This record gives sequence, C-alpha cells and structure tokens, in this order.
Amino acid sequence: MDPSEGPIPDIVAPGLDALFVGFNPGTRSGALGHNYAGRGNQFWRLLAEAGLTPRLLRPEEDLLLPEFGLGSTNLVARATPSAADLSRAELRGGVPRLRALVAEFRPRVIAYTGKGVYLAAADLDRADWGVQPTSLFGDPIDVVLPSPSGLARLPFAEKLRWFCEVRKVIDGTRA
Repeated sequence: MDPSEGPIPDIVAPGLDALFVGFNPGTRSGALGHNYAGRGNQFWRLLAEAGLTPRLLRPEEDLLLPEFGLGSTNLVARATPSAADLSRAELRGGVPRLRALVAEFRPRVIAYTGKGVYLAAADLDRADWGVQPTSLFGDPIDVVLPSPSGLARLPFAEKLRWFCEVRKVIDGTRA
C-alpha cells in the first residue's frame, strides 16, 4: 500500500477527556503518518491556545495526546488531497468503527473537527457549532468544531473560540 493512503493509527486510551474525530488524513498527513500535519493546518496551535495541551505540539508528537487526556481518529483511514474526495457512503461506513472506539475507550467528549465530519457521522443535513443537543453514542458529549484546516475560511479567533468550548465542556464533566 502507498504510504499516502494511510492508515494513520488511532490515538486512544481509556477514559479520554476528548476524542478528536476528523474526516480523513490529507495526503501530507498520510505520507508522514501523523494527523493534522498539513502545512496550513492549525489543529496543534488551536489545542495549545485553548489550553488543551500545555504547549504547542508538533504532529510527530501526536502520541503524547493521551498524556493530556486527548485522542485522535478519523471516520475514514484513506488519505486524500481533500475531504471532498470522500463519498457520503464512505464517511458513513466509518461510523461503526467510531462507535466501537467510543464504546471501548469511553471518552467524555467527542470533538468533531469540522461540521461536515459531524453531519456525516450523524447522517444529518445541518448542525450548529458547539455542544450538540443529543449524543450520537450514548454518554459522551458531542462538540462540533470548525475545521482546523488552513483552507477553512473562518478566522483563527473564531476557530479558537470553539476549541475553548471543548476545554469548558471537559472542565464541566469533571465538576
């Protein structure tokens, strides 16, 4: 298999505070073997600035995420130049695997890194940013985030606002 076709291993551990779920790895992430490794991707900066990690991590340090109560997975393992290269059926096909991960590792929060990721997982046509009114998988709280991709048109400050919401939800689950 061409290394740019993935898969990138899930980064999970029991009792995570938050599991971040993306569409799939981009081609650079697939080639490097680490999620959110695209040159313009803001994921790692957003985690640090939202206080979810104590410092700015590099994509190659992704295995440190569980030390901070965080994990990472994708609906689809196959790397593509764009999430637009994935069919709705392919995305929906990743939901049973996500359900199994959630059942096994029981994260408090599932943070979808892009509205489209959540819409595909939930099989919905629309959703708002932030905490969702119901959970797709039982106990975890679902939070919809803007895509951290540099191609996403929202300003960084707006993306950060929603990543900070994840921090608030995590803190609220510990109270």
